[in-house]
Amino acid sequence: MEIKAVLVGQAHLGNAVRLVESPWAVEVRRGRSPRMLHLEGASLRLYDLDRFFGAGTSLINTFPAPWPAEEAWEAAVGPDGDVGVFCHDGAVRAVAPSGVVLWEHRGQERQSPSVNRSSCQVSDDGRHVWVLLPGASCAAVWRHDGEPYPYAGDEWLVLAAHTGRVVARATLGCAAVGTQHLPHPDGLHMGLGVGEGQDGLRVYWGRLEEDGLRVWPHEDDYRILVDVHPNGLSYLTWAPPDEIAWHSFPGGIVMRRLEAADAWRPAVGEAYWDDCGYVDAGTVIATATAYAETPEDARHLLIDAFSGEVRGDVRYPGPVPRSARPLGDGTWLTAEGDALFRWKAR
Repeated sequence: MEIKAVLVGQAHLGNAVRLVESPWAVEVRRGRSPRMLHLEGASLRLYDLDRFFGAGTSLINTFPAPWPAEEAWEAAVGPDGDVGVFCHDGAVRAVAPSGVVLWEHRGQERQSPSVNRSSCQVSDDGRHVWVLLPGASCAAVWRHDGEPYPYAGDEWLVLAAHTGRVVARATLGCAAVGTQHLPHPDGLHMGLGVGEGQDGLRVYWGRLEEDGLRVWPHEDDYRILVDVHPNGLSYLTWAPPDEIAWHSFPGGIVMRRLEAADAWRPAVGEAYWDDCGYVDAGTVIATATAYAETPEDARHLLIDAFSGEVRGDVRYPGPVPRSARPLGDGTWLTAEGDALFRWKAR
């Protein structure tokens, strides 16, 4: 079944493709308008996405980046839009719109300015900053001389958003190559996806309690944490390359699975998933790609969020975009060059 994609907004944005594909550049929080973080020159700009596609003023605030754009780092902004938090392996900094560094938490010695293994997120109430940083002796992980140097694991920290003070910390049994934080809709839990390169993919959930940071890992060690259902009772993971799964929260029990080959059968090659997420409470959008020797074709599929049944194949006025970024309100973003598009299904 074909489902028509209806264009509800179009805007010009430099390097729009990077925005759609970056895990931290679009922020969707329960009960709030979606926001986007966009690097323009040496500044990080925070926009209201609804206003960006409308007639109102969409720029919420601008934050001078504390590090050069050519270096690798990530960022998050508090719910009030008045403090930007930037992180890389060596430090976490809170920055005011004026460029003043409000506080800094130092991490381990950075291995390379072109590599970032950390990520950060601000809690829904704006009181805490969650960040994953390499742990002590992190350089030992990257030594190749055969010596058996122990590494306890990366550190998951909860910092006070106003001072940078360490509120709680936990050592995780992982050595991240890349990470992503995912806030839970209840405002209490934080999800963390960790990529360890060829050593696997891990999912953790954390909650700040009176006696410290409680952490529990997802049992399967080869899944990417993708999205949380708006009601908070389940979440999505992707097991590359060909399975997405729905899990109960907080138990993590697999409720249903969907193989790419069962959702779409391309004329040439095999189907694999590239990404997925909640368009709204009842619908998941997933990108399926057909691989032969190189990517040949792609489809965006709409899937029932509760049954896992494929509703149909999204048809655009032109070619199928490479990626789709759902916003949770019934719409999703795609990009081509410097053009950003917002769609809904008919």
